Amino acid sequence: MQLLAIILYSKTGDRQILEFTPGALNVVTGESKTGKSALLEIVESCLGRDTLQMPVGPITSTVSWYAALFQLDSGRAFVARPAPKAGRSSTQQAMLAFGTDLEPLHYEQLEVNSDTDTVREQLGRRIGIEENLHEPPAGSGRQALEAHIGHAALLCLQRQSEIADPAFLFHRQGEQFMAQTLKDTIPYFLGAVPRDQALRRAQLTAAKREVRTADTAYQQALHSAQQAQAGLASLWREAFALGMVDTEEQPERTAALSALHAAVSAGPVPAATDPRTAERRQTLEQQRDQLRARLRGVAAERELLLQQDDSASGYAGAVRTQTARLASLHLLGAPSDSDQDSSVCALCGSPMSEPDPSAQELHQSLQRLQTQLQDVEAARPARRAALAQLDQRADELRTSLRTIDQTLQSLVSARTATEDLADTSRRDFMRGRIHASLASLPTSTADEVARLKHLLDTAQARVQALTAELDPNEEREQLTSRLVAISQDMTDWADRLQLEHSGQSVRLDLSRLTVVTDTEQGPAPLFRIGSGENWVGYHVIVHLALHRYFTRQGRPVPRILMLDQPTQVWYRSEVDQASGTPEDDTDRAAVTRLFRLIHDVARELAPDLQIIVSDHANLDEPWFQQSVRHNWRGGRKLIPQHWIEQSD
Repeated sequence: MQLLAIILYSKTGDRQILEFTPGALNVVTGESKTGKSALLEIVESCLGRDTLQMPVGPITSTVSWYAALFQLDSGRAFVARPAPKAGRSSTQQAMLAFGTDLEPLHYEQLEVNSDTDTVREQLGRRIGIEENLHEPPAGSGRQALEAHIGHAALLCLQRQSEIADPAFLFHRQGEQFMAQTLKDTIPYFLGAVPRDQALRRAQLTAAKREVRTADTAYQQALHSAQQAQAGLASLWREAFALGMVDTEEQPERTAALSALHAAVSAGPVPAATDPRTAERRQTLEQQRDQLRARLRGVAAERELLLQQDDSASGYAGAVRTQTARLASLHLLGAPSDSDQDSSVCALCGSPMSEPDPSAQELHQSLQRLQTQLQDVEAARPARRAALAQLDQRADELRTSLRTIDQTLQSLVSARTATEDLADTSRRDFMRGRIHASLASLPTSTADEVARLKHLLDTAQARVQALTAELDPNEEREQLTSRLVAISQDMTDWADRLQLEHSGQSVRLDLSRLTVVTDTEQGPAPLFRIGSGENWVGYHVIVHLALHRYFTRQGRPVPRILMLDQPTQVWYRSEVDQASGTPEDDTDRAAVTRLFRLIHDVARELAPDLQIIVSDHANLDEPWFQQSVRHNWRGGRKLIPQHWIEQSD
């Protein structure tokens, strides 16, 4: 996308058409207060911004519509925006038209047929901005953000107040939330994120939702299966205690259910006072006591292992300390038999009653300690495995204990409820209670639990695969690689413009949205580099380097770079501004270097990059004069004089 023309429509229907050349440097030069800075605001408005930052004056009092004609790869786009109503600075109304050979429309053809959202979406789609989504880190509180052409425009525009600002590098960076927006969207425009990132993120979100659903279903089925198994075990033991089944050990689930159903419908149940009932109840109580004793034994073993682990940790710490002290022996080399006699004082030569240990003895002690430490470390995995086995045994014992307790409670409840009933009624009560218990057992089977577990594993594997494809570390590597390529151009061009710290590495720091030069004293961000000349120079080389990268890599960013008053720091007097050439030789040389760099970059990338510069400069150089598209001097301005006279 490049700019073919800016069109202004007066309130009486007149047109002011300013044409521009695609794929080249376009200079709009002129005196102050001629409307040069308004061009940038008009282009931004026609790219879909709601607010029109137009200074109150001749422009706002005479213009009824602002329009731009863009050249696209597949044709042309005409965008027109009605001037905001009196007292307002924004509007979402717009006109949008596409065509192969579109020309600036006449006033009578203008009509509102769109809005700014549609303008951004349609233009963005035609320059290649794909569906994308930046997901902020979890817990950040920010909303997901999709990059559009309005975000791309932030990389294409530099106001007069921005291009010499040491604190902010990009267009509108100082506005609320805009710095974070730039950080979130620039990686996409650089191509550091996958093209189908938005699709993959949507797939990841759906896969995570499937995991949550599958996990809930699996946990519910597993809980139901555990309840069913415990309930069936309790019911079997109770039936055995009542003489309804013959074997104490419960068979597998299907056989157990069949046996219990057969027992209920088999006929009269022995009375609750049957001696076998009391005997089987006593058996259950004995089993309960045995399980409790075994559970206490497991708890004691576990406590002993934990105490051993604490002791081993303390011992290992002491051994490490002593080993560290003796490790200094390695500095002396391997001990030899020719070491000095340790029983004789090294100073006076007198025999010692308690000789110091020799280096050989200390070395042997170090080896023993290292061996002991290795033994302690080797025992740790075995203790951890033993603790895991004890925890598993304890869980199994608790489950069995709960089953027996439930059976005993059921027997006590049944005996209490049937104490005053006749034998026939008592038997009927028992049959009915067991029948009701069978009917209320959860229906989850092992096959159903296994099926749900398979679904959960499949969903989790898909989440892991998509997460790996969206690895933030990989995105950081991709972004770093691209910034390194951009920094090479920045470093070369800083030398060419003779900026401060030229000769050092110059790079774009996206985390702080500034330029950094790596000096011998450390990194120096832009706000720590002095003089307006350096601030302007670094702003220009950053945007030139970015657009060179965008152009060569075919990234979806408008091929337009608009710079407003880049030479303002050299035009200090009205005389210089009126003439277009600084009187000071040094200033004139600096301005020439700056424009020559801009011209050469545009020529190198022609016809794929258009650079539009609004400035006071009017250099007497052939290449510069060939780039001048509009020269607003001698009474010529953006707004024709007769428009102003008509509005008075």
